[in-house]
Amino acid sequence: MDKKSKIYLYIIFGVVALMLLLEVITPQPLSWEESYTSGDKIPYGAYVLYNQLEDLFEQEVESIKVDPVSFLKNHQEETNTNYIFINNYLAFDKTEMDYIMEFAERGNKVFVSTQSITGVSGDSLKLESNKYYSYYKEDTVRVRLNNPLFENRSYIYQKGSSYRHFVSYDTIRTTVLGEVLPFEPVKGYLKSVLGEKFDLDKDSTKTILKKTIEKSKSRQVPQANFIELKVGDGAIYYHLNPIAFTNYYLLQEGKEQYVSEVFSYLNDGPVYFDDYGKSGRRVVSSPMRFILTNAALKWSWYITLGAILLYFVFKAKREQRAIAVVKPLENSTVEFTKTIGNLYFQSGDVSGIIHKKISFFQQKLRSKYFVNTEHMDEVFIKRLAVKSGVSQEQTKEIIEYINQLRKKSVHSDYELKQLNKRIEAFFKD
Repeated sequence: MDKKSKIYLYIIFGVVALMLLLEVITPQPLSWEESYTSGDKIPYGAYVLYNQLEDLFEQEVESIKVDPVSFLKNHQEETNTNYIFINNYLAFDKTEMDYIMEFAERGNKVFVSTQSITGVSGDSLKLESNKYYSYYKEDTVRVRLNNPLFENRSYIYQKGSSYRHFVSYDTIRTTVLGEVLPFEPVKGYLKSVLGEKFDLDKDSTKTILKKTIEKSKSRQVPQANFIELKVGDGAIYYHLNPIAFTNYYLLQEGKEQYVSEVFSYLNDGPVYFDDYGKSGRRVVSSPMRFILTNAALKWSWYITLGAILLYFVFKAKREQRAIAVVKPLENSTVEFTKTIGNLYFQSGDVSGIIHKKISFFQQKLRSKYFVNTEHMDEVFIKRLAVKSGVSQEQTKEIIEYINQLRKKSVHSDYELKQLNKRIEAFFKD
């Protein structure tokens, strides 16, 4: 490599090193995406919760990275266990609900925390939650559990929370365990909806005002957001404030107590934590996908590709005269043999064609397998079978047939066809 090329290469490596250094020392922006996965340390991840479950239950905790059906098929005999689902949105299909119900009937408990219940889940359990709405840009809510042992303690959630509650449930088999109340439900609400000025004389304004007041009043009454549904010997729990289980709130003083109170209703057996149906679930199916899903690795990959491209651009300059391509001489022996064979065929000389076919066959053996065809005996047959990969029986058959034809002076059309058939079969295999 000449001096100029080395300088270019040093410059490229220097730029790459500088960009990597800047990438490492630059603080990464905080992600407020809702993840709920056990390995995520971002505010709305579940790293803190997952690592505290073992201490909370004093039992083994397992992260489940497959769908519920695949998991429950392999755990059809277990009892007194817990299966925890936490995500901003969960929609089980009919098959999943059937397996979950059967799992609960054996005495296990299923805990589901999500912002709403829809589809098959709602139909199977006869549950319905309210539609999403927010009174403020950040909807502050207050939750509490109904158990007297918890001394009517309430917990306030603001960032990332929403006012969600059940509007319909089966009162026969459902127990309300927790409620939601808005925090300062009326203050500033009318002003934010109607604006600074509004005319009470207009019918449309009266209608809006009436509906607004009614909705505001409804939020001053406790409404269920945590329920228990008895299923056989077990139960299914539905909770509508999943944000309470994230790192952001569990690291706030006192908020961990609410989580321990909620989980106190579950079994004292092993815990299975769902990491499959998550908004932040990472799907890595190839090394390249893993690189491109990681910001630092992705930029390193792009920079490396760019550096290699620049290097080739600078090295594209021709450094010597182009060498002309000389085509090798063609071996025309085979073509010549075919031509002569065709002439013999037109003249009707069967024996001549057979001799040319045999010559063509021997020539091809010599050029393809580098064997001496002067003596086609038993030793030759074994050697040819090994080099050609054709079975020794088939090799022996065609060689003996050729030797037989060479001893005769007169041949028939049938023998010519048989010879041609055997030659084609030999090289086809």
